[in-house]
Amino acid sequence: QVGLSGILMVKGTPYSHMNQVRRNEEMHGTLLSENVIGVIHDHYVTFRLDMDVDGADNSFVRVDMARQDTAPGESPRRSYLKATRHVASTEKDARVRLKLYEPAEFHVINPTKKTRVGNPVGYKVVPAGTAGSLLDPEDPPQKR
Repeated sequence: QVGLSGILMVKGTPYSHMNQVRRNEEMHGTLLSENVIGVIHDHYVTFRLDMDVDGADNSFVRVDMARQDTAPGESPRRSYLKATRHVASTEKDARVRLKLYEPAEFHVINPTKKTRVGNPVGYKVVPAGTAGSLLDPEDPPQKR
């Protein structure tokens, strides 16, 4: 189940339709309704996930990604991504705030059930377009 909420900051205007606005006028917002300009308009998506993956013994895992620099001469690479796993111990620990330069993956796993090769069964929640590159600008993959 997904719900949508948001913050809306508005100001009054004499306009009730966009055809009333002068051609080059800066309204500093969007005409949302008659006589209402939205100055700031954000949406927040909130959802709850089914945590029962092959049983009820489930965990939420945040996998933080960070740049790890290599030592001079250690590798042709100047940097690589290091993943650090954090298993949430409370619902509060499982809250997520997406940040462009602090990317993370989010996994729901059942640590008591294993796949054929020994990994915990589960799924990954993948938000789209939420991370900037963490690689060194001179790293060959970054240049490509």
